[in-house]
Amino acid sequence: MPGAPLDNNTAERALKLCIRQRKTSLFYATEQSAYIASLLTSVIATCLQAGVNALEYLVVVQDHRQAVFANPAAWLPWTYLAACAPP
Repeated sequence: MPGAPLDNNTAERALKLCIRQRKTSLFYATEQSAYIASLLTSVIATCLQAGVNALEYLVVVQDHRQAVFANPAAWLPWTYLAACAPP
């Protein structure tokens, strides 16, 4: 097929984050801490996919947590900039 990539490095890189998280979750002290780490890994991966700085996103979401609880769909990584902009 013309234009098809010669390797699948992009797919392997995307899977590596999940596999690494599953492997390290065996060493957390509690099941709850492993769950939170998996959740944060998922948020970070989503931010990377959306082209958003994950640290900035997490800080903004924490700063506006009441608005996030009121309307979570407006605070997704690819839409949060419009939600936190002044009217």
